[in-house]
Amino acid sequence: MYEIYFSQIREDSKVERYFKNPHASERIVCIGSGGCTAFSLLDDSVRNVYAVDVNRAQCALIELKRAAIGKLDRNAFLGFIGEISMLHRIEVYEDLRDSLPSYARKYWDQHRVKIAHGINYVGVTERFYRLVGENLRNSVCGEAAIKALFSCASVEEQRQLFQSEFNTEAWRTAIRVLMSKSTQLVFYPSFWFADSGEGDFGAFFLEQFDKEIQTKRICDNYFLSQLFFGSYIHNQTEGAPHYLSPEGFASAKRNLDKLTVINNSLQSGLQKLADIDAFFLSNVFDWGKEADRFSVCDAVLKAKSDEALLLYRNMYSQVSLSPMLVDRFDADEVLSRELHWMERSMLYRRLTAGVLR
Repeated sequence: MYEIYFSQIREDSKVERYFKNPHASERIVCIGSGGCTAFSLLDDSVRNVYAVDVNRAQCALIELKRAAIGKLDRNAFLGFIGEISMLHRIEVYEDLRDSLPSYARKYWDQHRVKIAHGINYVGVTERFYRLVGENLRNSVCGEAAIKALFSCASVEEQRQLFQSEFNTEAWRTAIRVLMSKSTQLVFYPSFWFADSGEGDFGAFFLEQFDKEIQTKRICDNYFLSQLFFGSYIHNQTEGAPHYLSPEGFASAKRNLDKLTVINNSLQSGLQKLADIDAFFLSNVFDWGKEADRFSVCDAVLKAKSDEALLLYRNMYSQVSLSPMLVDRFDADEVLSRELHWMERSMLYRRLTAGVLR
């Protein structure tokens, strides 16, 4: 795989931070993707954060973000990645390129147009979200109604607005079509949807929108804001990934040397690691056959410290893990439900968290 599928991680790193903070987790493994989780975990309490991704383009993205965090102030970084206006991104890249690993430098030398656009918006998922958001704003519910949702003062106010402006046949049809398997196959590899029916995603997202908007305040839900408008909510404390906040950016910059990017499969990357205190594995168990999942489980058990945190998500139905890992995993059902409720991305049916003994 040599395509950026995720310029931004579509999962809520607030969950990992909340799970980690009461524990003395110093050596952490997470999935690389767009780097948001890895950068948001870089604080003074950790010794190492390992961001693992089999996709070299994703690793090149993380390396460029790392170089930019190291050399730019926060405002310039936001401009460089596309969060605010900047006219000279290519010139900034020229100042950064010599600090990149050779593979990342080669990738970005060949994709300067992506740099000019802003690297936080060049992934396949960002293109897909633009399609969805533009259609919803322009043809279904209107920009004013969507903005009003984010300005509601209470869940009850959101619920009333949702019922009056969004709970329509036009809305339901649009979500079913825009989120359908056929639409997503225009953007994503077919093997991602091998076990999914045509209407599975549309039905799922209708349910997720309904739950998110009618049961939680969405004023800081930057995943919804990214979907509708292609932007974060910088005037809210948690309206962007933590590393983009003033405090989080300073912490990431101060601890950049603790980040290691590993371009490999998870099971192969873990073979070179030991004494890992926390595994934040996104939804890796949704992919691959049972043998692949068991291989990851075995690698986790070999790489862990005496006790280690484990957190993973499931977009699809829950899958079987290796009996050896299950025997040594103390899943905390109450905490898992709490963390799942905290998750704002709306992509996951369940979240599992606990301790590996």
